[in-house]
Amino acid sequence: MQEEHENILRNRENKEESGLTWKEYKSMTFTFQLINETVRLANIVPGVFRKALKDIKFKDYTIPAGWAVMVCPPAVHLNPVNYKDPLEFNPWRWERMDQKGASKNFMAFGGGMRFCVGTDFTKVQMAVFLHCLVTKYRWKTVRGGEIVRTPGLQFPNGFQVQMIVKDKQSQDPTSECDQGSRDF
Repeated sequence: MQEEHENILRNRENKEESGLTWKEYKSMTFTFQLINETVRLANIVPGVFRKALKDIKFKDYTIPAGWAVMVCPPAVHLNPVNYKDPLEFNPWRWERMDQKGASKNFMAFGGGMRFCVGTDFTKVQMAVFLHCLVTKYRWKTVRGGEIVRTPGLQFPNGFQVQMIVKDKQSQDPTSECDQGSRDF
């Protein structure tokens, strides 16, 4: 991803320009793969409730009209039938997969009539954040990072990283906390 964003800066016509253009945003192929993989593994919606409007036959079962139905997107996103090694963070799996909208196997932003209207805006925000993160900073893990699934993604002991402004890379990262780096 870092290479993709550094190429955006290198190929920019006006090197003094600091904002992203729409063309640059649309060129972020790997970034979109990374975003999809992130929301696949760490979807913020643990469950969605719907009401069956009519009797629904599912395998050997009938869900009667009027009953509540709960869909658990994290469980769908971790189904090994749909995703090889589903617990592995693998943005490359999206190279040959549809990255637009929702499907019965990917519903990070809902689906159908209830598809999130802010999906595209959210993806723009994530892409711009990632662009700034990888082009302006480097980081190192300080502590934490153990993952617990409940079915969502949690870090019970937190995940602390030290952010270092790239201009100050030549300095010792442990001594620059007051000179441009931030602990999160």
